[in-house]
Amino acid sequence: MDHPPRAKRASVFMDAHVHLGEPLSARQLVRIRDLSEGGARVQGRSPGVGAHITIMRGETEIPARVVWTTGQHFGVAFDEQVDVDAVLKAASPKAPDRPVYAQALTTGLAPVTSQARRAMPRTLPPTTRSTFGLRMASTGR
Repeated sequence: MDHPPRAKRASVFMDAHVHLGEPLSARQLVRIRDLSEGGARVQGRSPGVGAHITIMRGETEIPARVVWTTGQHFGVAFDEQVDVDAVLKAASPKAPDRPVYAQALTTGLAPVTSQARRAMPRTLPPTTRSTFGLRMASTGR
């Protein structure tokens, strides 16, 4: 049985968003692992075979349908052929420099200078002990 030649695929590692067509909360950050004019292999949580999705990278939106899923990857077939070069050049979604919880904990703190870092003790003083990564004052026992 002869199969038509497979479209040339670009092996990539780029971020994109997948929108499930529901409220904005149904949008997830994924990684495109390979890309062709007709489809892509995506790394992320699969919405399930047959789901209609939109892949967004910058201003580029690509309607697609999930055609296979396995483990942490799923394959999509685009509704129309895409310009691979245009998708590769599109701006990626911005990820925060730090996780949100770390940003909330460190907001308003001054950065530690190299001089202050050198002055910090390298070991815990004998009056403290470390438990699960926390410093606890000794109880004098």
